[in-house]
Amino acid sequence: MTPKQIFLIVFAHRYIAALAFVVVAIAGGAYTWTTPKAYQATTDLLVDSRVDPIAGTAAGGGNYIATQIAILQSERVAIGVVKRLRIADTPSLVDQWKNATQGKVPLENHYANILRRGLLAEPLRGSNVIRLTFEGGDPKFVTGVVNTYAQAYLDLVIDLRVEPVRQYADWFEDRLKTLRDNVESSQAKLSEYQREKGIVGNDQRADIEGQRLDALLAQLVALQGENMGISSRQKTASDELSPDVQASPVVQGLRAELSRAENKLTELSVNLGPNHPQRVQLAAQVDELKQQLSKEIGRVSGSTRVAKTTAGLRESELRAAIDAQKERVLSLRAERDQVAVLAQDVEAAKRIYDSVLQRSNQLNLEKQTDQANVSILSPAIEPSAPSKPNIPKYIAGTLLGALGAAFAAAMGLELLSRKVRVVEDIMIDDIPVLGIIERRGDAYSLSERWALFRKFFTKRKLRKEMATSSRLAGLS
Repeated sequence: MTPKQIFLIVFAHRYIAALAFVVVAIAGGAYTWTTPKAYQATTDLLVDSRVDPIAGTAAGGGNYIATQIAILQSERVAIGVVKRLRIADTPSLVDQWKNATQGKVPLENHYANILRRGLLAEPLRGSNVIRLTFEGGDPKFVTGVVNTYAQAYLDLVIDLRVEPVRQYADWFEDRLKTLRDNVESSQAKLSEYQREKGIVGNDQRADIEGQRLDALLAQLVALQGENMGISSRQKTASDELSPDVQASPVVQGLRAELSRAENKLTELSVNLGPNHPQRVQLAAQVDELKQQLSKEIGRVSGSTRVAKTTAGLRESELRAAIDAQKERVLSLRAERDQVAVLAQDVEAAKRIYDSVLQRSNQLNLEKQTDQANVSILSPAIEPSAPSKPNIPKYIAGTLLGALGAAFAAAMGLELLSRKVRVVEDIMIDDIPVLGIIERRGDAYSLSERWALFRKFFTKRKLRKEMATSSRLAGLS
């Protein structure tokens, strides 16, 4: 459809279009002027997501702002606002509540739900700022509500932060008592054991006794080597070539005397007979020396046996002392190990106690805080102009709606009864247009316009009858 067709259609139905425009404009104006005024109060809240200086943890997170908005819109905050506004102390509001709920719904919950419907909380894009808006009919009331909402939210944030901390702090206090008893019990066991075993301070008895055991073992090794040497000497003790015999000065002296006597006897045997008194005396002296030498060799062999026996006794005694020393060292080491175990129990109990004490002190500090991680950037001020209705906006909308209604009315009437307005309305494919009757190009004079206007209204009935006849003829 061309603009010319649209213009002709609207012009043809201009009276109906004008009527629709006037009706819609009047209705829009009436709605604009009768709409009750509404005021909006706004405040901005800054949510700090930095690390908490007391708890040492970050408050921010992917859904943290959304969680704070949900808390703002919760019934608990709204009930806090109702209590702060003292609605229960206002008789008129109490009567309204009774008439609306017959007392079936608590007053705080009833008005809390009403306040929640007028509240809008939304985050500002790209920031940690939440904008809080409340709408109502009284500018002072909406300002007070939005400021009270912000303060009630701050108080609830502190409560939500401190309340669980208080519960944990109480639990840690009870736990500290038990852990303190465990430390004292472990320390008492350690002290009692040290007192029972006579252990004082940094006991080094096990190390000293260990050194003594090492010394006894060294003596045993030396004594075993000595016994081996004695055993070797004992095997050749009866032999004249044994080391003990060779080392004996008495045996060597007797051997020297015996050698001199035998040499002298040999010399006398050359000059004297066997029965010569001097020779017989010398022979007797040689026999006596031999007997003495044999006795001395026997005595030396006997001393080796005595030394062997003595060394064996010493080794047995030394082994017994080593066994006793081992038992003493093992006992002292067992005592030291037991002391170490008890000391570890004490240290473990102290570490647990210290960690719980540190956490308890931190919780005690946290539960005393009265600061929230939310700040009020700009308190709400009383609005000077209503937010609704926006008269320029409503008038512009009314005019646009009226124009749309006029156009729709004209087009609707045209669709109900199509007329030939331009040549394109009668053009059909493969059927030529034989002729066009153009309007007179010259402008009409005022008298001609008046005559045409009268003719339009006087001949209107005739035109309707002709149109009806044409439709009936078409049906037949």
